[in-house]
Amino acid sequence: MAENGKGEFWAFVAGALAGGIVALLYAPAKGEETREKVRATTEDIYGRGEEFYIHFRAEAEKLIAEGKKMIDEVSSAGKEKYEETIQKLEEIGEKLEQVKEKGKEKVEEIKEKAEEVKEKAEKKAKKPAEKSAAKK
Repeated sequence: MAENGKGEFWAFVAGALAGGIVALLYAPAKGEETREKVRATTEDIYGRGEEFYIHFRAEAEKLIAEGKKMIDEVSSAGKEKYEETIQKLEEIGEKLEQVKEKGKEKVEEIKEKAEEVKEKAEKKAKKPAEKSAAKK
């Protein structure tokens, strides 16, 4: 794309130069005066073209630098968000592991209490049966 723009610019300069030369050649003047005008006009147009080129190149470099800066900022922000997300996921994983361990502990406590209740119930059930057996 930069090459196309550069080519178009130089085509414009060449056209302007050719137009200037043709205008000078058709103007009524001596050959030496005409050649001097052609040389002066050519140098002037070349100088202006060079100024335009330098100016537009500087502007393009400035825009490219700004674009790179924006890309770096977006990339940096994306990386930060990614790292924050990973950290949050790790924290959630740790909390889930803690909840899992507490859940296991509670299940063990409930099993122990259930076993105690079962033993008490069996003891209570045995006492009336023993009393009945002893009476016979």
